[in-house]
Amino acid sequence: MANEEILKDENVVNEEEMVEYDTFTYELNGKVMEWAIIEEFEFEEKTYIVCQEVVGDSLSDEGLYLFEGVSEGEEITVRNIDSEEEYNRVVDEYCKRCEEAE
Repeated sequence: MANEEILKDENVVNEEEMVEYDTFTYELNGKVMEWAIIEEFEFEEKTYIVCQEVVGDSLSDEGLYLFEGVSEGEEITVRNIDSEEEYNRVVDEYCKRCEEAE
């Protein structure tokens, strides 16, 4: 399960906004990293998870990452979005949702 990890009930606090996030570990580019779940949303009958890398006790400023979330009973497994076409559709949808929320 090198590229898939089960979400864990850990928390990290964004000190600037004092927001707690659920976190999980996931291997990306050969490196196991901790990720904070920023948002989850449904699109085209799938669940997608917007994440940000956790560095120490805060969130990285490297940007957001998108993963597909697959339900396994009460738990969710994350995995990369393999298709560039699907990834681009999901990014467009997420950006559209962000613009509508403003």
